[in-house]
Amino acid sequence: MAPPSPETAASAVSGADATASPRPLPAVHRKPAMNPQPAETRSDHAPVATAGLNVRAATRPDAPTLIALCQEHSDRRALERRPYGPPRADALELMEVLFEPPFGAWAWLAEADGEVVGYASATAGFSMLERAYCLQLDDPYVREPWQERGVETELLRHALDAARRFGCLNLQCQSPQWSQAARELEAPLRAVRVEAVRYVVRMEDEMAPA
Repeated sequence: MAPPSPETAASAVSGADATASPRPLPAVHRKPAMNPQPAETRSDHAPVATAGLNVRAATRPDAPTLIALCQEHSDRRALERRPYGPPRADALELMEVLFEPPFGAWAWLAEADGEVVGYASATAGFSMLERAYCLQLDDPYVREPWQERGVETELLRHALDAARRFGCLNLQCQSPQWSQAARELEAPLRAVRVEAVRYVVRMEDEMAPA
């Protein structure tokens, strides 16, 4: 059976609608992938999860909170993100991709004792080389007082669980080398680190008259 389409997979995510009942995904039967064995990178010093921590899918009423977190995240990485171009002035595209079909992105909020302390987001992807869907995770953002307290790990676990539910071949995360969230990913989730170079062409630059 072919992998579920992004529309089918997305409809199963509770982040699309706070009241909608999740729709079961069709069963996907695959032979075990011929993947290299990931190196064991578990840490004996993994951070202890924050007491009272709760991670849940973001819903439409969470949009103002999520947008505020995105802005904080963007401000923290402003210099690094300059090649990508400025953020959109409004959140129309963000609202469409997260909360309107066909869904193409998902987000999770981390709360500590009822206070939102961070988020993670992911988008649907596909690899022609592996002929399979993947889930592409953005570098999670956690506010400073709660960093290195296990929040990043819980956000990553929720993204990994979503990738499994969607039948993705893998979960991919691109992070700056200095990212604490990336180190969290390497330890408890046994991620394989892949060195790569990313090239970015801004559309406004491409379309500018010579």
